[in-house]
Amino acid sequence: MKRILSVILAAVMLLGLVSCGETSYPDYKTELTKEGFTYSADELEDYAAMDCKIADYDLPALYKYFDGMVSLGVAFTSNQISYFGNKDIDLLQEANDLDFNITKGILKHYNMYVLGNELKSDHCNPAEGVYNFDDGDKLVEIGKAAGAELRGHTIVWHSQVPQWWFKADPNDPSSLQECHQNGTLASREQLTERLETYITELMTHFKDDIKIWDVCNEVLNGTGIRQVSDDSYWAEIIGDADGNGYADDYVEIAFNKAREVGGEDLVLMINDFNLEWQDTKVTAMYDMVERMLRKGVRIDGVGFQSHIGLDCDVEHYRRNIEKIASLSEVYDECFPEYKGNFRVQITELDMNMYVGGLSGQYGFHAWTDEDYQKQADKYFELVDMFLDFADQGKIDAIVFWGTDDQNSWLNTMDGKLRSNAALLADKNLELKPAFWAVARAALKHRK
Repeated sequence: MKRILSVILAAVMLLGLVSCGETSYPDYKTELTKEGFTYSADELEDYAAMDCKIADYDLPALYKYFDGMVSLGVAFTSNQISYFGNKDIDLLQEANDLDFNITKGILKHYNMYVLGNELKSDHCNPAEGVYNFDDGDKLVEIGKAAGAELRGHTIVWHSQVPQWWFKADPNDPSSLQECHQNGTLASREQLTERLETYITELMTHFKDDIKIWDVCNEVLNGTGIRQVSDDSYWAEIIGDADGNGYADDYVEIAFNKAREVGGEDLVLMINDFNLEWQDTKVTAMYDMVERMLRKGVRIDGVGFQSHIGLDCDVEHYRRNIEKIASLSEVYDECFPEYKGNFRVQITELDMNMYVGGLSGQYGFHAWTDEDYQKQADKYFELVDMFLDFADQGKIDAIVFWGTDDQNSWLNTMDGKLRSNAALLADKNLELKPAFWAVARAALKHRK
């Protein structure tokens, strides 16, 4: 029966993609999920007792449990959505079941979408005057097909950034380290112009489609702005241009240009990791955002990446969200016409299972039912805490960083090849207890 449904769905998708003019799509949220679900606690427990896979037709859609509270998001790569777009129409017919079901799972369970890598600047602007937005266009297409919100990730980062941006001569084959030693890095004026030109091209291209952007990503080390010793050349080159004693002017430049080009309605975020536990970084983030808000730089929120471990201290995490969320008072004071718009988003959620005695191990690990239950319990505790803030209007999105355990960056983190189990579905796309724990947390907060 499921095979027949897959064939029918493929045919429906094909018809939608080849229509003339503006592409029309079937209602995927309806097509992929059986009618009649109540999204009640009893119904959830009935399904939690079954063996289910992420794309099953007769399975409730996870995002529905969160209706009216937060957007539920997922990050993926362009090859996981390669069915979309006329250029890739043959892939629809040739795709194997696993890949096809990942795409169906994305469409079925989530209503906020993020490209993990293909909207980063080294992909989009690999050479001077060269722009590649094809994969971003695929994101837009699947977003329209599913009626999903889109997050653009990310404009400014110290990693996955075009090396030529930082060189006086963009064709210089030297490494950045050599340019630094030789005095041949770009000037402040060059780098500012390149950044503003890129933002103009990027934001103009996606202006009507991507409404939320991580403008800056991981600009902080543990206590302040990243430096060359942290593999970042932004502060080294642009530095303290306004003479206020802080070398974070590139952040200000990026936000101001993104706002100018993208318009007042865009949600412009700053995003970082370890905010759930690293108090010194939380203080540095708070101070920087407050300083910029008071200078008139409108930053609409802070993204907590949330690459957590199974041993995450959820109450510590709560305290750090409370501190950052309190920036809403400064935001409302500085931008009264946008009062209430400041938010926290959970942007890259996953759970590293290699903690404690397992932290130094690599290779294959056979996770047990007990391990999966511990993970489920932690996910419940965590999402329950997030939704406490959602109830207060302070968190409006929770985004999982990956579709399933097989497609998680944690399998190769720090150069260790190992079988992590970070997400809600395993490598065979079978739902884990964590899936149902997340749904239970949402039900707890349903009004």
